[in-house]
Amino acid sequence: MKIYTLRFSDDGEGVARRLEFKAEDLTAALIIAHREATRRTAELWERARKLCTVRREVEENDARTRSQRFQMA
Repeated sequence: MKIYTLRFSDDGEGVARRLEFKAEDLTAALIIAHREATRRTAELWERARKLCTVRREVEENDARTRSQRFQMA
């Protein structure tokens, strides 16, 4: 299993933090990142290599998450 890191910045929704986790492959890591990055944007890393950014958009008048996008590094 590989070790991945999900990095959250201090973005007004929460404090900066790093979450390290193990996953079988990149697909599994993306699923975990998607579950962990609810309502916040986070970067997914494998060691020193940035893999992608998980972005969340919330409508100003609605507290629900409207959409999500993965932006490849």
